[in-house]
Amino acid sequence: MRDEQAADAGHAGDAAHVADAEHLDRALRLERLTVAARVDAAARAGVVGHDPQDLHHALAFLDVLDLRTLTELERELDRPDSMVTRPPGTAPGLAAFLGRRYAASIPASRYHPSTSVPELAARLLDTLVFREIGLAHGTTMFGRAVAGVKDALGLPPRDSLAATGFAEYGAPAVFLLLDVAASFATVQLTRTSAHITASMGYSGMDAYADALDACHFMTVPFARHLLRWRPAPDALVSTMRRGRLDGLGISPTDIDEDRLLTELAVLRDRLPELSAPYSSWHGPGAVRRRPRAGAGPEDEVRRAFVVAPADGDARTAGHAFQQRLTRRSWTVRARERRARLAVAAAAAAMALSSTPAWTTAQAVSLGQVFLAGLVGAVGVLAWAALLADREEDFFRTAATLSRSTVLQGRRDAALVSALRLLRPDDLARNRDGGLGRTVTVALEREGVVVLGRGWQPVARFHWLHVTRISAPTVPAPPAATSSEPHPAPSHGRTVHRVDFVIRRDGPDVAVSLPLERAKVAWTQRSFVETNPLKALVSGMESARYGWALSPAVAVPGRPDANERMRLLTGVDPVAGTRYEKEALDWEFGPRPRPPVTARRRQAVLGALVVAAIVWAVVAPVLALVAS
Repeated sequence: MRDEQAADAGHAGDAAHVADAEHLDRALRLERLTVAARVDAAARAGVVGHDPQDLHHALAFLDVLDLRTLTELERELDRPDSMVTRPPGTAPGLAAFLGRRYAASIPASRYHPSTSVPELAARLLDTLVFREIGLAHGTTMFGRAVAGVKDALGLPPRDSLAATGFAEYGAPAVFLLLDVAASFATVQLTRTSAHITASMGYSGMDAYADALDACHFMTVPFARHLLRWRPAPDALVSTMRRGRLDGLGISPTDIDEDRLLTELAVLRDRLPELSAPYSSWHGPGAVRRRPRAGAGPEDEVRRAFVVAPADGDARTAGHAFQQRLTRRSWTVRARERRARLAVAAAAAAMALSSTPAWTTAQAVSLGQVFLAGLVGAVGVLAWAALLADREEDFFRTAATLSRSTVLQGRRDAALVSALRLLRPDDLARNRDGGLGRTVTVALEREGVVVLGRGWQPVARFHWLHVTRISAPTVPAPPAATSSEPHPAPSHGRTVHRVDFVIRRDGPDVAVSLPLERAKVAWTQRSFVETNPLKALVSGMESARYGWALSPAVAVPGRPDANERMRLLTGVDPVAGTRYEKEALDWEFGPRPRPPVTARRRQAVLGALVVAAIVWAVVAPVLALVAS
């Protein structure tokens, strides 16, 4: 017992000794850098353009930096090509280097948001640790490359990549990922911004922002591939040439291969040397060989949906800024591979038609065999066209249903239970409450309309009763048992939902729709491609606030939009106001007739599919059985 107590006391003493040593080391480094900042400011006191606030901000920044950052600052000051003493295009000196970074934490105005000091310190540490990568590939995409690697590895977005990444994945792996990401980002930006010219004026700024967002250089599958195989620069370029990187979410890949090879080879041989000083930063436990579970949620959402513009020539502004959002599923993949499936179906049909003749030792009719192959190919093409037309039927109906956003998803137990809780009388007609396999949600000027089977309105919720719209991404639910009346969809690893939080007397209720497709109104395609759910939610929030700001809502003699906005944001209570009665009248008033959709084309395509199955599959099987 006494031996254990003595051992514990010894460990405690060692820990205290280490902490005291680190504290002393930090104090010495801080004193040296503080003196250096003062000397630097004194030397530049008479320089034109010198900001006297730089020294004040630099000293305040030094007080909050940790030992690792102070050590990296000392190393940077000792370099002959230091970013502190010889920065490209900015004022030299430690005071300016630190002070102008720290100034970002002070809001210049109500329209200029500030950055927290810990986040600035994390960016400074990454700039110092990965200085060679920034100098080799340029600083334009350096910040985005750091953010992309953190997102792909599942690291906190506001923390330092060096501090958190080295602790879990080791310095060599993080240096490799960041070097590859910066190389791809630099070459991709040259490709996506090639169309921007000085004559574009202010529109060129928007085009440049779109060019930045169009660069997708690091994803979770790509990070997993790099961590597992550590490919050489030429092997990585060869992989891109074969189109393998498209399946890993990298785009665009039609970029200059020679320049990409040059960028990848600049630092590849030096990466072990650059990462060696940080081997002690690795935390306890084994080094991770693959990204965290659930890493890269935004990238996963981007790869889970397909974005396409509206069909036909844009005759109005609303049609021009309308996008089609479709979740990737087996139907989308089947339509994309319909040519291969048609060839496979033709070969299978030819084999089936010739099997009865071979088993009975009869002569094979080549004409009949080729006809069976043709019928099999036509049947698969008709099946793919039927899948496409069923999806197109939604977008055609959505265009006539509402000029705003329209969503569609699959019915599940959570959606049905929420609607039954909010509208028990409307959903008491039958077991599923009038909801079909798919549920449509249309946005109107007054609120949200939930449509069930046959596009019949099931429930309506005024914007005054919709407190929030969000798009959470949740893991895919387990397979439903036979006892569950409404099995949840599981078309992939995750389920992307759109939640409409409805206000009522008790706790708020979230009407959660598992999203399958949507007509997204009044948005740009680049925004939807980069952040599909964020673009969808922001557009619906704009429609929600549009009710308060719309002149169509105002009535002569009523107050202006401020009163409606206060009701909409929950600042003032809705109960008992003059607008509550209008909201209830709209929710429970007469409902317009739904649009009539023509399904004659789908019936013809379905008949072709059935005829092809009977001709190419059922008939040969029956002949084989009869023989």
